[in-house]
Amino acid sequence: MATNGESARKWLKENGEQVTEQRIVQIRDNLVKKINLLSETSEDIPDAHQGLLEALDVMDDWLQQTAQGGSADSSTLDCGALVEEPSVPVPLLSPEEKRQRFRKLLESTRRG
Repeated sequence: MATNGESARKWLKENGEQVTEQRIVQIRDNLVKKINLLSETSEDIPDAHQGLLEALDVMDDWLQQTAQGGSADSSTLDCGALVEEPSVPVPLLSPEEKRQRFRKLLESTRRG
């Protein structure tokens, strides 16, 4: 299957919709096993090892995207509001009201 990031992206693009998420997790786990095996048998990181790490990152990103309900291919930025606008307008405080609330807050922190 995937031996580097590019081949993993290509494979997911071609097969991601047809295979189950469980199968993709299985492939991801196999990548981890290969990486661990290479790590145990070699002190330096060969190109193949680096490619497997890239492929693992691609698989993890894909799984994370699908778990969040997004499309694995979409890379659009969600610029929507973080919170909904209040249905009732919030009254603005006068400078004097702000000072009074701040004093109360300051006093309550000193007591307890």
